[in-house]
Formats: sequence, C-alpha cells, structure tokens
Amino acid sequence: MSEMSGFIEQGLEAARKALFSVRGDANLHLEPKTVTKSLRARVRGRLKAIEVIVRRLILLMALGLDVPACAMGQKRDSFGAVSGQSALPDGAEDVTQSFRALAPPEYRLRLIGARTPYVEDWKDAFAGQGAAHLVPSGPVPAAPLLAHIIALHRVLKKPEAAAKRVARQLQKLKQGGEPRPICPPAQSAFRLGPELGLVATSLPGFVSRALSDWPEPANTS
Repeated sequence: MSEMSGFIEQGLEAARKALFSVRGDANLHLEPKTVTKSLRARVRGRLKAIEVIVRRLILLMALGLDVPACAMGQKRDSFGAVSGQSALPDGAEDVTQSFRALAPPEYRLRLIGARTPYVEDWKDAFAGQGAAHLVPSGPVPAAPLLAHIIALHRVLKKPEAAAKRVARQLQKLKQGGEPRPICPPAQSAFRLGPELGLVATSLPGFVSRALSDWPEPANTS
C-alpha cells in the first residue's frame, strides 16, 4: 500500500467513524419522525463537513485511476446498464417506477463540486431582491437528515465505484477545456475530532499536487 492510498483509507475510515458518531449522538439510529430545529442545524452542519471531506477523498482516489477511453460518454442507469440498453431479460417488465412515490426522500450527494458562481450572479442578492417568508415553529422532519446519512454511507461503503465515476467526469472536464478544480482550505476542520481534522487540513495540499498536471484552458481572447 502506497503512502497516498494509506492516507485515503485512513481518511475514509475516519469519515465512517464520524458519520456513525453523528448518527448516534443525535439518536438518528432510532429513525425518529421529527427533530428539533437546533438539532437539525447541528447535524446538518456536521454532515456537510463530512461530505466535503469524503468528496475530496474520492477526488483524490479518482485522480490516481486510469479510465479507459471506451468508458467515456457511456451513461448508466440505476441497474448499471449502459443508457439505451435494457438490464432486464426479454419479456420482463420494470415495475419499480410505480413504487417511486412510496420511497423515502433521497439525498443527492455531489461527487464533483459545483462551479464557483461569478459576482454578477449575486446582483439580485446584494440589491435586496427576494421575498421574505415566515419560518414555521416546532419540530421539523428528520427524513432529510436520514437520507443524507444514507447517501454518505453508500459512498463510504463502495468508494472505488464512486472514484471511477468521478474519474470519468474529470476526463470530460479535461476534454472540454474546463479550468482546474480548486480545493480551498477546510473550514472548522477539527470540529469533527482530531483524526478527521488532520485529514481535512491535509487534503487541499494533496489534491493540489495531484492536479498539478491539469491542462491550462485555451485562451479564447
């Protein structure tokens, strides 16, 4: 095991421990229907911090993978089949669509960070535009927090599969001439404990070095 792979595995294990700790401290393992607003805010903040660390660890894994060129441009569905090809045997009917409305809410975990918006995108916010609304009092549903935990657990359970998806996305970004992704320093890195905090503070340097060979975007001016 190389030094980098050892660091990634250590980071993923620390993230798993932190996720279970957050889940247990908030008694979310009991699957409550509602939680207080203060608990939701505290748990959501910690889950967001874990998500950022996991996303960066997956990115670091992806940068060390060699994705075959034939894998580019092949979109896969939830069954793992290439888009346009059925994963079901002939004559079989997919009846799962009718059950989607009964399923609990899912959290869409972004494995690739969003593009940084330009200043112009915030003109309306600085101008004070937007309608104010009243926030209802009382407990709030716990389902979004549970969905967030489930999404993180799925990625941490099979990080290699997530890294392959990210590697394909990175290749598309390179081929499209997109600028190099950035990895700013972690905020409140040690809020989740010393072990995960050390991982969080080390990640920006590792990611920056791994992205050092990213091609410069073409100058269109």
